[in-house]
Amino acid sequence: MLARFIAVLLGAAVSFSLAAPASAQTILKLNESSGPGSPEDIALKSFKTMVEERSSGQLVVQVHLLDALGGPDVSLESLMTGSLDLYSGALEYYASIAGAEINVISLPFFVGTHDKLRAYLKSPAFQPAIDKLLANGIRVLSTEWNGDRGPYRVLMSSKAIQGVADLEGLKVRMFPNEVYQRSWSTLGALPIQLAWTETYLGIRQGTVNGVTAPLSMVRAMKFAEVAPYIVEIKEYPQTWPMTISEQTWQKLSAEEQKILVDAANEAGKVYAETTLKNAAADVEQMIAQNKAEVVAIDRAAMRAKLEPLYDQLVSEGVIPAALRDAVNALAD
Repeated sequence: MLARFIAVLLGAAVSFSLAAPASAQTILKLNESSGPGSPEDIALKSFKTMVEERSSGQLVVQVHLLDALGGPDVSLESLMTGSLDLYSGALEYYASIAGAEINVISLPFFVGTHDKLRAYLKSPAFQPAIDKLLANGIRVLSTEWNGDRGPYRVLMSSKAIQGVADLEGLKVRMFPNEVYQRSWSTLGALPIQLAWTETYLGIRQGTVNGVTAPLSMVRAMKFAEVAPYIVEIKEYPQTWPMTISEQTWQKLSAEEQKILVDAANEAGKVYAETTLKNAAADVEQMIAQNKAEVVAIDRAAMRAKLEPLYDQLVSEGVIPAALRDAVNALAD
């Protein structure tokens, strides 16, 4: 009788344990333009590991590469509506929301160094951009702005480029940023907006002749196969920030929020270190495998051609004079 009673108790305990709901995991979907093996991929794997370990598995990061969840415009809209949790696209993509504060750093040859860019992004002059993003449902996780991108920008071209004159009529793939597109139009090129993932085919088919991009991104995309001229434009420093939907953020505990911010900043370091380490090897591989040619273009001549545009953008109010002066006042 006693044995039967104990068995009943044990059975009840087992039934209760099966019925009791386990603490639910929070799945975080993250979208990224770059592909497997890229510095972005490496940094995001580090981010995923840190978040999942530090949350004891309660936060699960699902990384989607190659814009699997949509291009930049779609990603920003999805962040705002809460249908996408995390995004790691270039800061320039947010210009449609933040406007002038981002446009000023999208000007080719205007901001000189990564240190100057970081100083600007941490300054009161950039705070209105942070506020506008948040008002639109997007929160910046990368508070240290340490994801130095690049380490510099190049123009991958299917046509030989030796000087500024060779840019005339060159069809160049552009991301959706009006100031940036106007800059390249001023240089004589024909900006064509095209999805990042469609760029390789676009160059091969002649829809575009080339693409501007951080050096770290071009080998993974195999651009040298169709655009073997690596033009070192070094037009401006860039950063690789991570953002989160404010709707997602508000559902998290304070501890989980801190985990994400810390992991984003640490992933930024991983990204910058990987980018710098891979740069020389990437160029060597493209030269060896694709007979690529490195071109050092006259950057001073490119800036001189853009000077009138800087003044025009200020006169139009696209870039406030105070913002231009704030950037100029920062030390390189």
